[in-house]
Amino acid sequence: MFDLLIQDVLWQGQRVDVAITGDIFAAIEPAGTLAHCSAKRRIEGRHFLLRPPFYNTHTHHAMTLLRGAGEDLPLMAWLNERIWPREARLTADAVAAGTRLAIVESLHTGCVAFNDMYFHQPAILAAAQEMGVRACVGLMFMDQVSDHIENEATLALREGLPKTLALSLAPHALYTTTPEQLQEIAHLSDTLGLPIHVHAAETQTECHIAQTRFNAPSPIAYLDRCGVLKPGTILAHCCHLSEEDLATMAARGVVVAHCPQSNQKLGSGVFPWVKAREAGIPVTIGTDGAASNNSLSMIAEVKAAALSAKLGAPSPESVTLSEVDAAATRLAAQALGFTNAGEIAPGRDADCLLVDLRLPAFAAGNNPDADFIYAADSACVDTVICAGRIVMEGKVVPGEAEILAKARAAATILREE
Repeated sequence: MFDLLIQDVLWQGQRVDVAITGDIFAAIEPAGTLAHCSAKRRIEGRHFLLRPPFYNTHTHHAMTLLRGAGEDLPLMAWLNERIWPREARLTADAVAAGTRLAIVESLHTGCVAFNDMYFHQPAILAAAQEMGVRACVGLMFMDQVSDHIENEATLALREGLPKTLALSLAPHALYTTTPEQLQEIAHLSDTLGLPIHVHAAETQTECHIAQTRFNAPSPIAYLDRCGVLKPGTILAHCCHLSEEDLATMAARGVVVAHCPQSNQKLGSGVFPWVKAREAGIPVTIGTDGAASNNSLSMIAEVKAAALSAKLGAPSPESVTLSEVDAAATRLAAQALGFTNAGEIAPGRDADCLLVDLRLPAFAAGNNPDADFIYAADSACVDTVICAGRIVMEGKVVPGEAEILAKARAAATILREE
């Protein structure tokens, strides 16, 4: 008996039946083939497109509570004047409320996983586990001591985490850490077997700091000198890269988390997608936090990534739909350590979306997968399944109204001076 059977759903241009047992895709057969099989639950799929979900490789999820707190400012002024003063008032309950809100928003846009760099990390892990999504949560490092950073408590949870949750080492950036800290993090990465997640080469100001404070030609060169560029290290943003930086990144086996809308909104710069690909650097896609994006829509982010990459490329064929789609699905899942997820196939982890084809964006029917990226929005995502669990159905996340109410209350407290 199957746990879930999705019947007559559109997948890769064909009508299929899809069976899930536990947290694994058990079978994918031509429509009607599995109709006679017994299943605990059936979903009629004739109005839906089946797709792999998104995996967000760089975010600060609880910053949903700070959305709109500072607009039209460059990064450093935004952080110093609007964000850090509010974050000083954070509590674990507020982070939990903001993270749950972010998960709701992400599910509505087809995203089942996030790579988080934020405070009160046990609360983040608890929220992700409770809501049935995947997360890689960072042990935070900054040169400012903060009781919001709960690294020891987070690391103590490691052995008991389900396979949908993972940890990383997350130094914030070169301008909020010391060389000694970064060197120790590089050592810890080897000792603990944890990947590294860090902001890198995001702004011209960061480049200036690398040169003047650390006597390095670039942020990438400085991070490499400190030893944090390792296979699987996720570098967020990477707007300012020289040819030497690209060669170093490729040689070290790092991964880029490209955040086009945050880069554009803060005027940070443009990530050179084609050059990075030609250098052999894996590219994934993240939203950044909701206070700088200001959306957590991975649908919108993938479209922005595709358009910005095409704009700087020799031709629109230089960056294809399949390439950006893979960057936000299969490659992103691998980058976060969920190596059996990101693709729909028998034996793979059962993560998927049901997209409502009855909406206007899909009326022409020429290429529904392209329409999902280039024409649709969150209104089209009907059902989300993560590790075999239905975490959103009929466009509703369980407990959604209560989650929004708690988030509003937490945001109100953070606004108080």
